[in-house]
Amino acid sequence: MSDKAHEYPPTLQGSPHDVVLTPFMVRVREATSGGDSTATLVFRHSRPERIAVATWEWFGLRTRAEHVISEANSMLDPNGDHITLEDEYGTGHLSFTLRWRDRSVCVAVDQDDPHTGQIVANSPDFEPSEAGDVLPDNEAFMEELAVSLIGINRPDIHVKEDEK
Repeated sequence: MSDKAHEYPPTLQGSPHDVVLTPFMVRVREATSGGDSTATLVFRHSRPERIAVATWEWFGLRTRAEHVISEANSMLDPNGDHITLEDEYGTGHLSFTLRWRDRSVCVAVDQDDPHTGQIVANSPDFEPSEAGDVLPDNEAFMEELAVSLIGINRPDIHVKEDEK
């Protein structure tokens, strides 16, 4: 291993500062500087679950969103628009919205009774057509979503088939 940061590891653009960036941060930089901004949003069908299970999964998505948005915003122009993370509060309803300019996605726990709930994702911009209630497939979804929010290219949107 070299003692010179600019020699190891190799970097995409040859910047000595790239060694402290995550691959996701480099991807955001590329998307905002005219490079590749393609992303794939993978959803799965949402089904009612015990409320504790739905809340736990929602919490994992919310935590991941906070981390991803922090990394993405660190790569955006400090004087430009940033991705915001807005929590709904005071209503007894769990939801958060990721927003950049006029694009947004809301991830919520819909609860019909005290014992069951389901996670649903709603977006006027990135929702799969005619898929019914959907939710992000996994925590990696948040990175794809961040690139989709700031990118020029519209993301590919897929709904994962139910496992049988």
